[in-house]
Amino acid sequence: MAVMALDWNATRVRAVSGPMGGYPLVLPLDPPHVDIPMAISLDGTTPEVGAAALLQCRQNPDVVCRAFLPFLSAMPGHGPRWQAGRHLLDARAACSLIWQKLQPLGTQTKGIVLSLPAYLQAAQAETLCRLSGPLNLPLFGSVSTTLTAALAGHLERFWQRSVLVIDIDDYALTLGWVAAAADKAQLVESRSFPHLGLRFWHDRLINTLADLFVWQHRRDLRDSPVAEQSVYDQLDLLLEAGQQNRAIQLGVKGRDWFNHLLVHPEQTVQFCQTLVNKVAAEVDHLLLTCSADETPRGILLTDQAGRLPGLLEALQGLFQPGRSNPSSLPPDGGAGARLPQSDFHEEDFGEALLFNDTEDNGGVLVLPAEAPARVAHALAQRFGAGERPTGHLETSVPLPAPQPVDAGPPRLHFRGRDYLLREASFLIGSLFGCQLHFEKAAFPEVAAKHCEIVYDHRAFTLFSRSREVTLVNDHPVAGSVVLRAGDRIRLGLRGPVVRVLGRSLPRSAPAVFV
Repeated sequence: MAVMALDWNATRVRAVSGPMGGYPLVLPLDPPHVDIPMAISLDGTTPEVGAAALLQCRQNPDVVCRAFLPFLSAMPGHGPRWQAGRHLLDARAACSLIWQKLQPLGTQTKGIVLSLPAYLQAAQAETLCRLSGPLNLPLFGSVSTTLTAALAGHLERFWQRSVLVIDIDDYALTLGWVAAAADKAQLVESRSFPHLGLRFWHDRLINTLADLFVWQHRRDLRDSPVAEQSVYDQLDLLLEAGQQNRAIQLGVKGRDWFNHLLVHPEQTVQFCQTLVNKVAAEVDHLLLTCSADETPRGILLTDQAGRLPGLLEALQGLFQPGRSNPSSLPPDGGAGARLPQSDFHEEDFGEALLFNDTEDNGGVLVLPAEAPARVAHALAQRFGAGERPTGHLETSVPLPAPQPVDAGPPRLHFRGRDYLLREASFLIGSLFGCQLHFEKAAFPEVAAKHCEIVYDHRAFTLFSRSREVTLVNDHPVAGSVVLRAGDRIRLGLRGPVVRVLGRSLPRSAPAVFV
């Protein structure tokens, strides 16, 4: 039977599920939505959990219960309450409703591990676990998201000694300094900033978009709750467009009118610049208070933090040469910075380690959305076998065993993200529409249609589709080559390196690192 891991914070719950010790896949919790939003509507005869509640959060906020997780208490009735009509909820009751939403999954799993925000105290984490008791869910334990995110970066070989983790949800932005000690990841320091929580970024975007809408259409969308809600519903699309450095046209709908709002990516960054500066200042302060030999060598952003407009670029700037405490930072700085060569011993690169070319080791890395949950899933084996005591792990966690290259579904792996090989034809290039798309400005070596991976029900074969060279394990591909688990695909002589992983692929011969 499968094991499930839940990445649970004040914004949403995300789940992965898979066999113990195997590769877990994302589990849709609120179909067709992957996540369950931590929002509860009190407008109907019974409270409604999930995406439906978000549709009212700007239009009718008085009937929506949100951001309740940080106020969880062992005693009922403590902390803020949310009331609408005959419904009255505190944080305990709200969390119980989330558990009820998850109850059907309990019959499909052998055990559950939670990844929880670092700002939750151990007593709060234990309270959350106890609230699942009446539903008979098989809970193994819980662990801090700062630690699970750090372990995800460690599996990527992004860091070896210490790392700074940045996470965010509706309640707060959290900085966590994690160091490796023997076979454990140890939380050295954790700081949470409620005034930099995700809701403040959303409010900032709504207000600045409203000002832009006034400039374009001479109408203030804040005068219409329906219009404000329509913009809020598209914030994820706006942030995604900003990540892809492209403009987006939002549809703004009032009760009896409709207009478009054109937003360029540089505008989105400009809107949030004040908040970005505050986060960068807190990160800078933490880095500069460390001694030279203890300073984290890199920064890990969870997926939600990595989507904040302009934050990634600002953090990369902290690794530029000439800083007052640069001795332990990568000498060449920026996103292309890498650890000193002495940290990379050839004997450490076993087949079970994900390859990370030295060109790919940077000062800042954004983790995929499911990364903390997948690490929590890996810890389930230790919980289930009794190797770890039940309860909440908030300061120390064992470093997990690295994953074999032929574990999980066939996929390409690049900078912490997996791209599943689900189709008969998989294009890689800088042309918009490629399944693995590289921005031309960031990766000039990548051609429009650089190469193609074709599956014929027997093997995955890579075909070179451009004049630019494609290399597999540092050997140029003249026409085509059959791919094996562990192969490295380099796009151009000095271009990005993509790793081939997953079952249904024969193992490659031992890689030669140069």
